Amino acid sequence: MMRLFIAFPLTTEVENSLGELINSLKEQGGKVKWVAPRNIHITVRFLGDTDEKLVEPLKQLLDKIASQFSPAEITIDRLGAFPNLNRPRVLWAGLVENDAIDNLRKLTRQVELAVRKLRFEKEKKGFKPHLTLGRVRDAHGLDNLLEYMNAYQFTPMSMVVDRVCLIQSTLTPQGPIYTTLHEVMLGKQEMRFNG
Repeated sequence: MMRLFIAFPLTTEVENSLGELINSLKEQGGKVKWVAPRNIHITVRFLGDTDEKLVEPLKQLLDKIASQFSPAEITIDRLGAFPNLNRPRVLWAGLVENDAIDNLRKLTRQVELAVRKLRFEKEKKGFKPHLTLGRVRDAHGLDNLLEYMNAYQFTPMSMVVDRVCLIQSTLTPQGPIYTTLHEVMLGKQEMRFNG
């Protein structure tokens, strides 16, 4: 079995900017497991433990779906938390809701329908476009951090989402290691294969 998910990767520039942001959030204290900047992504669909025999069909469905959608320019513009900043469990950077996000939402719906045909369980949560920055380990001692997040003046960051990836997540004590098994460009562009 392989632990898999489908995601839109970030540009190196945005990863670096989010890395700087995470460093400033870390300085505020609190028990938070921060995400390594290179692991930050926009989740399309978490698949979980998956039979290796499904890797090829998953690659094929991504090729087919990606060809139907154009690249989309997104803007990251705020900080927030799930379920909310009063009871935070997941700290995130949020995206501006616009036509580009609507386009990505349509793509995720297509992926959802396609993976259901491969017998994956129905996704309970809809597509919530966000970038997970950290997971709260202990709700105590977060006052400084939450105050900082509430007051934070976010300089909007834009990037073009131009590809979708099938990624394997290997859990280790140091944190997950992500390996891209397949990467496909959005639109009628040539496909890039990884392994």
